[in-house]
Amino acid sequence: MTSTDSLLGLATDASRALWRAEAAQAAAVLAFVDGRRSDAVAAGRSAASAEDARQVAILEVTVELEVASGFVAHLVAATRTLTTDLPTAWAAHSAGELDRAKARAIASARWRLHEVASVELLDESVVPYATTHTLSQLKGWLRRFVTRVEADDAARRRREATAQRHVTITAMDDGMSLLQAFIPTHDALLIERELSLAAKTSRAGDPDDARRLSQARADVLTDRLLARTTDTPGRGRFHVGITVPLATLLGLDDEPAVTGDGQHAVDPTLVRELATTPGTLFSRLLTDEAGGILDVTELGRFPTAPLRRALELVDGVCDIPTCDKPAEACDLDHQRPFDPDRPDRGPTTATNLHPRCRSHHGLKTRGALPVDHDEDGTTRWHLPTRTVPGRTAFTRTWTRRAEPVVVLAEHYPAAGAFEYVAA
Repeated sequence: MTSTDSLLGLATDASRALWRAEAAQAAAVLAFVDGRRSDAVAAGRSAASAEDARQVAILEVTVELEVASGFVAHLVAATRTLTTDLPTAWAAHSAGELDRAKARAIASARWRLHEVASVELLDESVVPYATTHTLSQLKGWLRRFVTRVEADDAARRRREATAQRHVTITAMDDGMSLLQAFIPTHDALLIERELSLAAKTSRAGDPDDARRLSQARADVLTDRLLARTTDTPGRGRFHVGITVPLATLLGLDDEPAVTGDGQHAVDPTLVRELATTPGTLFSRLLTDEAGGILDVTELGRFPTAPLRRALELVDGVCDIPTCDKPAEACDLDHQRPFDPDRPDRGPTTATNLHPRCRSHHGLKTRGALPVDHDEDGTTRWHLPTRTVPGRTAFTRTWTRRAEPVVVLAEHYPAAGAFEYVAA
């Protein structure tokens, strides 16, 4: 064995040590979350309160490990399944023979099984395959296994899976995003074929077309979804909510704009180009250099559309740490509860309203997740083990200040012309 050959052994040993550590971490996280719930039960709290304690424990882990709450919730569920129903697979993971991704894939396959005998057969047969094949190969094997051992349930599983269909868009680097669709396989195959045929036809029709097939497929998909054709005016219009300094819009500064969810930085040149392009419509919140927001007080409990839209643009997401639920899908929660008899005690204002997803809003309202805030609206969440500041798209991008700015709406009397009206 040469000195170079020995490096492969070192890499293998390091991988197995890492996989053992992953299993140990998963076991510790599961014990911590279950322990929080058990403590609540032992203290005589209700079942609902004990469940709140479990959810807060998951949040504690997400903050401590700086990972997404969905990852922690899935890790807890998968680890419980492995330790309870799949002891052979769990032993292999604990021994460093399986990595976390493979262990979680095996747990996910178990969730699709209903017969005890099927689960036992999975645990008996999966490890030899999993330890000698890639993750992609393992996932294919698991799909075939589930279909084979419980073939009678295939139609039911397909109907249940179809009910979970969805589309997601994830912000990437350099002004690009990843579009993903979870749809029935037969539809996906038809789309795959249609994209390839249309892309090949498009390239064949232009001898100077230097695009790769993958690029042409992406162009076909985009053009068709946005209906970019001359016979469908008004379709495919670019509509985005951003925060942009007035100086940038006027060409006096090059501070980038930021989309409402905080995921996309829009370069100033593109902002100014879009602002003068016919057919582009901005829902825009203009900020001053301090990044403040106009604090409007309203008399009712529920904010008006302009105030709600402004808060959605400014905060972007749920203000609980690690939660990325878009603000438009959140409740607007009064930090100090609204009192119809004394509206000054819980006013409907920008500083007293915070977008919070339904789950975290409920935990706060039930007292399971205490929170307070400063006069400028900065929040502090009090976990059992530590206090963490509220973190939104806006506060990640700017520094929230008390100085007001003007919230503006735009109207287009003619292409390229703008009339700004204070909201």
